[in-house]
Amino acid sequence: MSDTMIQAVINTLSAVMNNTMYVLALLLVVLIAACFMGRNITLTRKMVLSSFGFFGLTIVYNVILNIIFSDIDADMLQITNTMIVAAFYIFAFVFYLFAYTEKKVRRAIESTVFFLILTYYLNAFSQMTVVYLIGGTEEVSNEIFKKTFATGPLWLAISAIAMLITSALFLIVYFGFYRQKKYFVISIPLRVVFILWIAFFVMFPFIPALLPSDDISLEYRYHIMSIIYAIEIVISGLAVPVFVIVSAAERTLREKTKSQETYLAAELEYISQYKKQQTETRAFRHDIKNNLAMAQMMLANGQTEEASAHISDMLGSVGSLSPRFVTGDEMFDIIISMKAEKMDERNIRFNIDGTVDGGLKLKPMDMCSIFANILDNAIEASCTCDDPYITVSIKKTEKFFVIKITNSASTKIDTGMLLSSTGYTSKKDTEHHGFGLLNVRRAVEDLGGMLKAESDEKSFGLTVMLPRT
Repeated sequence: MSDTMIQAVINTLSAVMNNTMYVLALLLVVLIAACFMGRNITLTRKMVLSSFGFFGLTIVYNVILNIIFSDIDADMLQITNTMIVAAFYIFAFVFYLFAYTEKKVRRAIESTVFFLILTYYLNAFSQMTVVYLIGGTEEVSNEIFKKTFATGPLWLAISAIAMLITSALFLIVYFGFYRQKKYFVISIPLRVVFILWIAFFVMFPFIPALLPSDDISLEYRYHIMSIIYAIEIVISGLAVPVFVIVSAAERTLREKTKSQETYLAAELEYISQYKKQQTETRAFRHDIKNNLAMAQMMLANGQTEEASAHISDMLGSVGSLSPRFVTGDEMFDIIISMKAEKMDERNIRFNIDGTVDGGLKLKPMDMCSIFANILDNAIEASCTCDDPYITVSIKKTEKFFVIKITNSASTKIDTGMLLSSTGYTSKKDTEHHGFGLLNVRRAVEDLGGMLKAESDEKSFGLTVMLPRT
């Protein structure tokens, strides 16, 4: 095999690895948006196949370019590589338009910019790694970035490192978070920290190269850069991402713990109510025979008015044994009863209309995650009003149960922002609020339902649509 052919094969392998890195980074951006930024995405098999289809076209193009037209000069090769990269970014924007379910253009622009930053970061990381591993001298720098730019064995090594890093990140996020449905929404301050970290990680190792050449030789500056780079990998490259993810995980864990506490409280409330009803039922059954005998005696003696009053008292006793709220779903009854007690304590008028025939058939944890969260928000919002009230309306269509919770409000709320994936909240304590309704929305959509919000200056309504099957 001739040297020219070997060089063409190396360049083709380098292009394959580099393009693989771009495709995985393209998908990685969407997974990160879903798992760590709370974005709502739709990642179908067709979309994934389209990205690999585009990848296949670029590979065919590179094979033709490097093998059939192997005598192409370096400048033309660089231009064609730049065109392929630009095509990737255009394809990425179109891909992201279809990947997001809301604010498509805005999300596509955000993701394309992040895709650009991520690929630049991966390229810079792999390039610096190779530069430092083979000595970090002026000759090495000239060899990589001037004489053999984007070609040759060194660039094959650079492409391989970038692909391996991207593959590892993709597998970690996909199998460790996305497939497991582990969503840790990173707050806005931590996102800023993460962006600053990327800029610092990419730019800081280059600082010695900017020092005056009269004072420090270029080779010694590369030596300083290699030391900084090695230290930064450990401190900045590992510590900051771990800190950001752990902080987001702790926040999510707090919310999940709160949901579990609500579920346990509901179970304890159910047990308590059940025991109370059993005790009252046993007492009623003990007295019913004597009460009926007394009513019969009164009727036999012509004491109809006294008998009627006595029967009315008995009916009142029977009514006290019935639950206060009957929705048709046992867990929903318990949640409503728990929250109704909080409403009574805060003088909030409460009314419920309608039933769910046959029950909602949801897991108790899902019931608590959705309705306990919504009712807590409604109670908190109503307390700020002069005439606080909460109403629950239950209706049904052919395919859905439609449950609307309406509460009094003191101001109009941006419902679009409230149900978006940004962590927006109208409450002053932004650190511990802003993701409750995001979790409700996610739970509802996971069950095949929909969530809708409406607001004006005096009221706020949240409609939950859940499938009847």
